[in-house]
Amino acid sequence: MRESTNSQTAGKETSEPGILGKDLRRATLLSAAVAGLLGAGVGCGSDDQAAPDGPKVLSVVINNEMTVEKFTSECDARGGLVQTHAACAGNNSCKGMSFNKFSHQLIEHTCKAMNTCGGMSCVVLPADTGRTGAEVFSTSCQGCHGSGKFTYYVPQGTDLIAAAQNFLQQPEAQLVNTVAFGSDGINSNGTSYANMPGFHEKYSRAEIERVVTYVRSLQVEAEEYGTLGVNEEVGDAGSM
Repeated sequence: MRESTNSQTAGKETSEPGILGKDLRRATLLSAAVAGLLGAGVGCGSDDQAAPDGPKVLSVVINNEMTVEKFTSECDARGGLVQTHAACAGNNSCKGMSFNKFSHQLIEHTCKAMNTCGGMSCVVLPADTGRTGAEVFSTSCQGCHGSGKFTYYVPQGTDLIAAAQNFLQQPEAQLVNTVAFGSDGINSNGTSYANMPGFHEKYSRAEIERVVTYVRSLQVEAEEYGTLGVNEEVGDAGSM
């Protein structure tokens, strides 16, 4: 599916009929600019999963036959997870490969933030170390979600019985991606929340799948949580 191309030639314009005209030119130039920076070992944070000699673009090719199914299949084979990006704000979370839906560039890279425009990324997770679901849970989950059962935190006013039932009915892929990428969003007052960290840099896909299976074997109890500044003040929270 891929053939290596020198990243310095990635910005060469292509005349693809039917591919969004100006958007193609802009996306190609943006991708080329990022590819040039990263190829020079510039532009990634210290927490990136980068090669020992620095972050690099390994190859950039045009692939006009890419589909979500093909991309997902190859990502599955790498033990990765797919992220999608709507427009020119998307960026992938980790090393792997990314596909730009405007320029049709398929980019192999060793660091984060390679999607300059909309498309999808394969986030490559660490190698499997063989940890069981119970081991992953005891190490990274039970401190918040409890031991011997699973506490599922929900906003105030939620039907707790229905929430626990709905949790167990979530598709496996949804639970796997929640563990991998965490839980965050926007509160009702416009501030952001981050309720759970992502573990895609700590555990393999297989280990995350095993902990999801383990969680499904536990008794699930839903519990309301308060949000400081929204429906809870510091004095109301008490001590843990």
